[in-house]
Amino acid sequence: ELFSRLSVPRVDVGQQGTPGGMCKGIDTSLSCDVVGKPSVAPQPHELKTCLAAMMWAVGPKQLVKRSKSLSGVELVEAAARALLCTISRKQDAGQHNTMFDSVSIPAIPISNYLRRLHRDFRCSDSAFVCALVILDRILNTRTDDPIHEIQLTAWNVHRLALCCVMFAAKFNEDRTWCNSQYARIGGIDALELNGYERFLFRFLGFRLGVDPEQYQLYLRHLQAIADVSVTVPEDPSVQALAEKSVGEKRLAVHRSSGAKPCFKGLARGVSVLLRLLSPDDDAKYPCRARC
Repeated sequence: ELFSRLSVPRVDVGQQGTPGGMCKGIDTSLSCDVVGKPSVAPQPHELKTCLAAMMWAVGPKQLVKRSKSLSGVELVEAAARALLCTISRKQDAGQHNTMFDSVSIPAIPISNYLRRLHRDFRCSDSAFVCALVILDRILNTRTDDPIHEIQLTAWNVHRLALCCVMFAAKFNEDRTWCNSQYARIGGIDALELNGYERFLFRFLGFRLGVDPEQYQLYLRHLQAIADVSVTVPEDPSVQALAEKSVGEKRLAVHRSSGAKPCFKGLARGVSVLLRLLSPDDDAKYPCRARC
């Protein structure tokens, strides 16, 4: 009953139980193992989209039991939990495939980042539901070269979330900000955000609308995954934040213990050098020479 609303055709499964392809839906990327009755269940790291990851984390049997109405803050927290379930752990630390990847993992938890967007964007709560639909379209869009397909990782989740929430707000809200304001809130440069916008518009084929059925489907899963009993992976940005805090403490200790004595020694050496280079001052000021 749940999957019948997706209106996704069934695709043949390979001989060894592996899917012969992805179910071709506009806004979903459920593999054929999820739609049909698979012989081998998909692993969490193989779930490419937010909807498939939420289905895996919640399960169809517990979906109705755990559904409840959410406030704005709870909905944003649920969206962050959905992103954590979708993040791929395959990418190495030195491997950056897309233009959205940062140099290092941002030291801000995803939940805190989404709360900041929700507070400063001043958009409706529904924008975050639509943002997940747009994000799944990005993740599910196929290219001629599989290397250029976008995969959600810890290095690009913040930038992709920023772009998708901005797209949802611009498309559905009556009052919006300019890109420079969105970039300031998101913590990136305005020119960088303009480049992301141009690229993603063409990458999506300018498809930003969300059907009511799609919206209700994502909302139901967000309501279910908001339950604290649902297990989600650990946020990699929390570890990056802890490492950053340790580095700042070490730097502060180094500055307080080593910088002041070195400065005093340097000042003393400069004063002695100036005295050696000016011997005439001792004849003019004999009191200074005695001192």
